[in-house]
Amino acid sequence: MTRSVEMARIQLVRGEPGAAAELLGPVLASEPDDVTALILMTHAQLALKKPELAEEVARRAVRNAPEWADALAALSRVLTALDRHDEAIATAREAVLRQPDNPYRHNRLAWAFLEESRHPVEAEHAAREAVRLGPDEADFRITYAMVMKQLDLRDRARQALRDALALDPDNAVAQHELAALDVVHHHPFALGRLARGASGLVGALRSDPGQQASRFLLDVALRQFLVYTAILLTLLAYLGWRFASSSPGSARVIAAAAALAPAAYAGLFVARLDPALRSYLRNLLTSGRQRIAVIAAGVAVALLLFAIVAPAGWLSALLGTAAATGFGVRLLTAPADQPGDDGRGLSTNSLWLIVGVCAAATLGLAITDAADPAWRLAAFLAAPAAAVACLSVIFRRRRSSFRGTH
Repeated sequence: MTRSVEMARIQLVRGEPGAAAELLGPVLASEPDDVTALILMTHAQLALKKPELAEEVARRAVRNAPEWADALAALSRVLTALDRHDEAIATAREAVLRQPDNPYRHNRLAWAFLEESRHPVEAEHAAREAVRLGPDEADFRITYAMVMKQLDLRDRARQALRDALALDPDNAVAQHELAALDVVHHHPFALGRLARGASGLVGALRSDPGQQASRFLLDVALRQFLVYTAILLTLLAYLGWRFASSSPGSARVIAAAAALAPAAYAGLFVARLDPALRSYLRNLLTSGRQRIAVIAAGVAVALLLFAIVAPAGWLSALLGTAAATGFGVRLLTAPADQPGDDGRGLSTNSLWLIVGVCAAATLGLAITDAADPAWRLAAFLAAPAAAVACLSVIFRRRRSSFRGTH
């Protein structure tokens, strides 16, 4: 039986909770009070997304060995997963009282506070104590970084993650979190940081190919770049359209800038990417709705280039169409709503953007007379209808998501 328990522990470390549970089942059938097996089964059931069953097993472990800090720590993890944060914190504190010099107990307490999110100072104290007691353990540095991230101290979070990687260069979690800071917290023209974050996510995937969070965030990073490129094209094309009637010369100059600036922006970003990421970006551009976005972007650029030499009377139509096409590209390139999205249809973010634009257009048509009377009524009816259609899709998705999680 001891061999089965050790094999189960190895399976958990390998990320195979199902195999671990299968090994532990016969052990607990013959020895239902085996505390070590109960603790391992608790972790296995948590990994299998069965927190209620995990709680039952963890409470059996605590009941059989109330002085075991490991059992209390396992129960605290379960209570956190069940969103019973006050109980999770109290249980983690009991574990710390049992083993005050064990850094893992302080680390568990820090995570209990971190998930509860209302006591960041206490979380910082617990995480710092774990690092003090276990200075050579990378996971404690990662916990400290998560606390710093929650406190919005991103520079300290980065340093803690770098310290973790100095201790464990192949730690996929530290690589992911460090890259996430670059991807999520940057301004549109920080191309170097965005490219560095994308490269870091590739490193995390090399260390742990099955890590879906890194794969999803990498997709988000590259789509962010595409979104920024589309926004740049759209804004300049729109600006040219505004000048088309009053200053054709200025409109032509802006049209040239609208065609060249996004190309330069894209070139700078791609130049900073690893060669493997360039291949990944090419694959992204030829899949799902991105394929349509690439064609639309090509049409928009062609219209802008033609506007440079076209007759003045054509400028409004050419630049207006280019701006509208660029807006369509912006909608198509928005990041997916969640991991596993098949890339079909517009993202919820894009649908909300359409709702906002339609609402603004409806208001503008209602309070001004700037629109051409020939199509004003049709536009006034179409804009709110499009907004309602998008809202219905958004609420249907939310209802489906709610049902999927309950």
